[in-house]
Amino acid sequence: MTLGQRIQEARKNKGLSQEALAEQVGVSRQALGKWEKDTALPSLENLQVLACVLDVGVDELLGTAAQQNGTPEPTLTLDALRALLDARDADKRRRSRLWGGAALGVAAVLFCVMAGAAYQYNRQVQTLAQNYQAVQTQLSRTQAELSDQIEELQAAVRQGEATVLDWQWQPTSKVIHDLDGSWVNVQVEVTPRTVTDGMTGQLVLVHQGGPYDGTTELLAMSLGTDGVYRVANDIIFHIGETAELAVQWQDAAGTVTQEALGTVDCSEENFRPRFVWGNPGGDYSYGYRVQETDGQPRLTLTSYPVELEIERPVWMQVQAVTVELRVNGAAGEPMAKIELACQGTWDSGDGFQGEVWQGNFWEEETKDGWICQDDAVTTADLIVHLYDTSGNVWTDTRPLSARS
Repeated sequence: MTLGQRIQEARKNKGLSQEALAEQVGVSRQALGKWEKDTALPSLENLQVLACVLDVGVDELLGTAAQQNGTPEPTLTLDALRALLDARDADKRRRSRLWGGAALGVAAVLFCVMAGAAYQYNRQVQTLAQNYQAVQTQLSRTQAELSDQIEELQAAVRQGEATVLDWQWQPTSKVIHDLDGSWVNVQVEVTPRTVTDGMTGQLVLVHQGGPYDGTTELLAMSLGTDGVYRVANDIIFHIGETAELAVQWQDAAGTVTQEALGTVDCSEENFRPRFVWGNPGGDYSYGYRVQETDGQPRLTLTSYPVELEIERPVWMQVQAVTVELRVNGAAGEPMAKIELACQGTWDSGDGFQGEVWQGNFWEEETKDGWICQDDAVTTADLIVHLYDTSGNVWTDTRPLSARS
C-alpha cells in the first residue's frame, strides 16, 4: 500500500472529507488530493500534522509500523524522536535547576562547601553535555532516515507515473475483403507526456486470434511537429482478431520504458457506422403508393419526413448524410434525394458516438408525387449514404412496403 493510499484510508476511517482534512492540516484540498494520488508528497511537518489529526503514527502512514508476526518496529520512529526531544528538554531544565541550586548552595553553605558544589556542578555539566550530544546525534540520524524514506517514496511515485498523455487509432479505409481474408488499414498516434532530446518511440502490436495469432510486431514511430508519435505506414488489423497495443520509449542514454496502451476489438461492426431508421410522423413502417394523377402514374410516400439514428465510431468524422428514393433497384439517377441535418449527439459507449439526423422529402412542386416511367413499380427503397472526412462512403437500405 502506498503513502497516498494510507492517508486516504486513515481519512475515511476518521470520517473526514478531503476538504475537512485539508482545512485541519492547513493545506489546500488540491494538495491533499495529490498526496492521496501519490503525485506529490507531504513535508515532514505536514506528515506530523496529518498523523495528529488522523490519530495515527507517522510510522504507520509511512508503512514502517510493526507487523502482526511480531517483527519489531524500526528504532527511528516518531515516538523515538519525540522521546529524544523530551529528554533533551528535560536535561535543559535540569541543568537550569542545577545552576540555580549551585548558586544557592554557595550562598547557603558558605565557602567550606564551594569545592564540593563545584565538583558536583562540573560532573552534572559533563553529564548534560553527553546527553545533549547523544540527543543531537540521534535526532540527526532520525531526520536522515526519514529523508531517505521520503526519497524512496518519491522515486516510487516517479517510476509509476504514466508516460503517455493520449493515444488513438483510426482506420484509413473501409474493411477490405479478398482471398486472404478481411482486413483494414489503421493509423495509430501516441502523445507522450514529455518529449526529451533524442527520445525514440516504438509501437508494440500483439495479434490475438486471426491469421497471425500470437505474433508480435515492433513498429518504429516518428515524432511530428505537433509532438505526436506516429507509425510511418498504415498498420493492418485483421477482422476477427484482438490487437493489443503498447509503446516503448528509449531516451538518449539508452534507457527503455514500456507502457500498455489498450486493446482494439477488430470485429467488422466496430469499423462501420450503425443505422436505425425512425419516423417523426409516428408510423415507423415506411410505405409508398403508385396511383394515376392527370393521366400519369405517380409515386407518393406514406411518410415524407425521415429520421435516422446513426451510431458511428468515435474516430469517424461525418462530412454529409444523404438519403435517396429509388425504385426497382435502379442504378441511375434516384427519383428524389435529400440531405439530412444533425439534430443532436450523445455518447453511446463502447467507442461509439450517437447522432440523430433528420430530413424531409416533401416539396410543394412534388406534392402529387413523382412521375414514374411506367406503372410497373415492383420495389421502392430509401438508401442512406454517409460520407466521412476520410473519403469513405457508408450505405444502408430501408425497403418501402407497397400500400394500396
